[in-house]
Amino acid sequence: MRKFSLDNKIFADILKHQAVHMDQAVCYCPEYLATRDMCYYPSRVAQIIRAVWLGELEPSQFGADLVFSSLLSGLGERWQNFGESPNGYLFSQILGRELFLKHGFYREDADKLLETIASQGDHILPIDAHERQLWKEAIPVEEDSNICLFVDDATYAFCSSSAIHLGDFLNSLDIQVHEDIGPYFGGFEYFAMGLVDKGIAHFQKLIDQLEEKGIRRVITLTGQSHFLLTTLCEAVGISHELEIINILELATEITASKAYLYGGSFYTRFLGMSDLLNELTENQEEKPIHNSCEFLPFVEGDKRVNTVTMWGMPVCSEFILGTGDDKLLSSIGAMAVTDIKKAGGKEIIVCDPHAYFKLHRLGNTAQYYLDYLR
Repeated sequence: MRKFSLDNKIFADILKHQAVHMDQAVCYCPEYLATRDMCYYPSRVAQIIRAVWLGELEPSQFGADLVFSSLLSGLGERWQNFGESPNGYLFSQILGRELFLKHGFYREDADKLLETIASQGDHILPIDAHERQLWKEAIPVEEDSNICLFVDDATYAFCSSSAIHLGDFLNSLDIQVHEDIGPYFGGFEYFAMGLVDKGIAHFQKLIDQLEEKGIRRVITLTGQSHFLLTTLCEAVGISHELEIINILELATEITASKAYLYGGSFYTRFLGMSDLLNELTENQEEKPIHNSCEFLPFVEGDKRVNTVTMWGMPVCSEFILGTGDDKLLSSIGAMAVTDIKKAGGKEIIVCDPHAYFKLHRLGNTAQYYLDYLR
């Protein structure tokens, strides 16, 4: 039996736990706020998944649409009020999507995702020659280095302008990395689409390739990559001896100036790194703004105008969507931009490549956090 499965009592119990009604965080659930419909609330979706899995409910297009509609941001779930693991609902959602795929729903979308990845040489995004050359020239490499700089597809495609500063940052720490700096496709999209077997096989191949190169340490540049190589690897039963270090753990400062700092779902919710982001942008002088939201506090500060928390509204899905209701996604993005603008920062510093790209598409001037690392 595959470890990561609803047939495993561990994950069946997780799903059962998520299906219990706990609606205290409904006012922070993006899907609910966009629709005002409780059927989008996490416990309701978990109930549908569990009922279909147990054979108590016939799988339907309506149920499939609900299961596949979430941004997978983890916002508004029960764990945020009760100190539980942030991963339970995400795991249930992934396995729920696999369940509906097996019943024939969203197969066309899954096939389209597989075709996209295959057509781009096992990548989720197209990577052009200019970007490859830019990264190659910017990053300090050493042929026999046992350190891998895990430059993921999204960072390559959306944030190539940060390569020069990242290279300077690594040089300041006297770090030379293995000459193969990617781009690496982490494979989260497989799981987000419910293609769990594909995702596990991709993970194992990726880990094997890193170890065959003699890699011992991996520096991740995004919350998604870090989550993949730590939490999700462990959940699906893939063990490795690699030391996974996030770029934020090597920094002493993010040199912001009266900026709104957007942490992103992976950093703030799934990895619990809000405190680190706040420490790296610590204000010398800080005054709370009392009419801001309870869990989304704005401040008057010299470096940062908000306190990063796990409750921040997601700008977008922080992966390439294979599915989704465009109207729902647009509404959620608009709410996030409204929250950001309320803070009144002089600039927006973004810690996720997908959100960085999305904010620019929405007409907002945003900066990428790799440019501000010291």
